[in-house]
Parts: sequence; structure tokens; C-alpha cells
Amino acid sequence: MGRISKKAVRLGVDKRLARTVSKMLIEDSVQIQKNTSEGSLRGKNALVIGGAGRMGEWTCRFLSNRGAEVKIWDPRGRLQGYTNVRAPGAHVRSADIVVVSSPLGVSSDELRMALESQPEGLVFDLCSVKTHIASQLRRAAASGIKVASVHPMFGPRVPSPKGLNVLVCDCGSREAAREVGKMFADSGARVSTVYLEEHDRLMAYVLGLSHMTALLFGGVLRSSGKRLEELDNVRGTSFAKLAALSLEVSGESRRVYHDIQALNPHTREMVEATERMLSELKQAALDPDPTKFGDIMREEKQYLEV
Repeated sequence: MGRISKKAVRLGVDKRLARTVSKMLIEDSVQIQKNTSEGSLRGKNALVIGGAGRMGEWTCRFLSNRGAEVKIWDPRGRLQGYTNVRAPGAHVRSADIVVVSSPLGVSSDELRMALESQPEGLVFDLCSVKTHIASQLRRAAASGIKVASVHPMFGPRVPSPKGLNVLVCDCGSREAAREVGKMFADSGARVSTVYLEEHDRLMAYVLGLSHMTALLFGGVLRSSGKRLEELDNVRGTSFAKLAALSLEVSGESRRVYHDIQALNPHTREMVEATERMLSELKQAALDPDPTKFGDIMREEKQYLEV
């Protein structure tokens, strides 16, 4: 749609009209493909808990595009184009696939509800932090429930997981981990298995540090007293990349990004490591002798060259 819009402008066609027409064509094409292709989940019934949220909507689209009949339960809203159920219990029990895509703050309660409803099919969550639900997942797997834990390493704007990382945590049901891993691998994702209790330590740096660094960059600029236009007029490539990242992160869901930090028990460890590194950089940057600063650059280059 972006490419079509740009071409429309070059041809003198109204950009909004081009986007509307291209969206209609794309949606019609997708519907034809859904009706004619042999989807890997054709004949399966799925329930997406938290389906009205942004990642929930992505999950509904992901499952239905592969042939599943998708229903949602979400006390926070409804999602057009899908059957929205009021009482989830019976649907949890009868579904072949149950996905918990609830906001982090309520995911523990809604996962518990799903697990206590005696599901017979595959159950997995999409939480980006696992510690607050790990014990539930372990107990459920030990009781015979086919349950796994999944973390797509991308947001709801991504049209497909093809070529992107999806983490699968084995909670004690190898069958569930294999089944959900295959579901995403069949869609082209790069599936990796991560130890459930190690997941959050990794995410403190992969997610938490990345978000913190982007917000730190934007916050320092904001407190500098300089207008962004003034800085942007003299920007270099490094500034442009970091400014774009800071803008992207600061425009995401404030509650989701806060919970990624607050619910991860390793956030303090990551922040304290950041403070130590910032102090070390400060000393090296203000030292007339360039040796220490050069050592930091050399050591980081060696670490990052993989």
C-alpha cells in the first residue's frame, strides 16, 4: 500500500484514493487465497483470549489465514469479522487451539481461567514476560494439559512471521512445544527453544535494554533545551538511526512497555548494569587520555562481531 501510494503521487492520483483501492484489492486477494488454499490449520477451532487487542487481532489473522475457525473472548472489547463469545469456559474446553494474548497485567488471571476450564487442545500464551505465569504453566503441563509458552519477537504491525524469530518455551509438555513450534515454522518463522526460567533474563537485555536505550536517547535530547528541528538540520547517520528508534519506541503502547520492564524480575539487574556502563563511559569520555575510551570501543566491537 505504501509503494502504491508513492506511485500514485508521482502519477498525479489522489493518495487516499490509491490507498483505498489498493486495500480493497489486497483484502479481496487474501480472501480468495484463504478460500482456495489448503491451510495447515484447516478444520481446527481456535479461541483467542484477549483477541480484541492489537496482538490478539494479529493472532486471529495468523490463525484464520491458515484455515482455522477463530473465535475470541475479550472483556475489554470486540473484534469485527470474528465470533465474539461471552462465556469462554465451554469454548476453551472444545477448542483445538487456545491462545492467551491478553495484556500482561491481566494475562496471569486469564491464563489461569483458561487452564482451569479443562482444555483438551493445545494451549499457549504470547506473553513477552514469563516469570509471573511460569508456575501456572509448569503445574498445568504436569497435570497433563498440552501447554507451551510462546514469544513472537515482533509486534502486531508485522504482516507475517516469515524470517522473524519466534521463541518457544517448553513448560513440560514436549508435544505442545513441538506442535506450536511447527505451527510457526510452517509459516516461515525462525523458531528457537528457550528454557522457560531463562526467558526473562534474556528479555531484560533483548527488550528491556533496547527500549531503555531508545527512551534514554530521546529523553536526553528533550532535556537539552534544543529544538529537534535545530538538531535534525545538522544530523548525522547515527543520530538519524537513534532518533528513528526513539520515536518508534515512544509511540508504542505505554502500558505494555512499562509492564515489560516492571514485571521482569531482571530489570533491576539490567538497569544497574546500564548505570555502571554509563559511569564508565563518562569517565572515559572526560579523560584527556584516549586509551580508556578506545579500549571500550575495541572491546565492544570484539563482542558484537559474531
